[in-house]
Amino acid sequence: MKNISEVAVGLAYSALLFNDQSLAAEVSQLEDRLDEMRERLEVWVMRSAADEVDPSPLRGLLHLGAAAEEIGDAAQQMVWLVEEGEEMHPIVAVALGDADEVITRVPVAAGAPLDGRTLKDAQLETETGFYLLAIRRAGRYLYRPRGPVRIAAGDELIGSGPDEGQPLLAELCGYHILEDDETGEIELVPVAAGQRPG
Repeated sequence: MKNISEVAVGLAYSALLFNDQSLAAEVSQLEDRLDEMRERLEVWVMRSAADEVDPSPLRGLLHLGAAAEEIGDAAQQMVWLVEEGEEMHPIVAVALGDADEVITRVPVAAGAPLDGRTLKDAQLETETGFYLLAIRRAGRYLYRPRGPVRIAAGDELIGSGPDEGQPLLAELCGYHILEDDETGEIELVPVAAGQRPG
């Protein structure tokens, strides 16, 4: 539940940043899963309490479950603007732009350094400072992917990390970043095979 609530917040932030309805829908699905998990946890705790002489230590599990579910609810509320197609208030846009970490979404090109590598081998957090929230693959999301997951061409990596790590992540995915000095818009430009960005 803790992991799912963290991913829900990260994806909600991404949905706001990219104004992405599919990410907003994923947040809603995660929130539904958290509701179901909380119900199962409560039933499990009640059954376990019947076997315990003093069931009070089990209360902590109920508190943790409630907290994770509340975080999921908050994430779902964050994406309301996106789901309803509402325009984002300029203050929200400024707040998203002033964050220490950035959320980025980068596709993996065929033949890129990450194509075919496992996350364990890639060491993305060490190499780029980016933590993967999810991988979008064939229209579905792999949340909080870990070590044995193999990255493939066509995957879209969604991660959070320091702004200075973005070019490194883009390069590993087979792109280099061009930023428009006036607008701040970022464009991913494919790197020719065997050529490193300059």
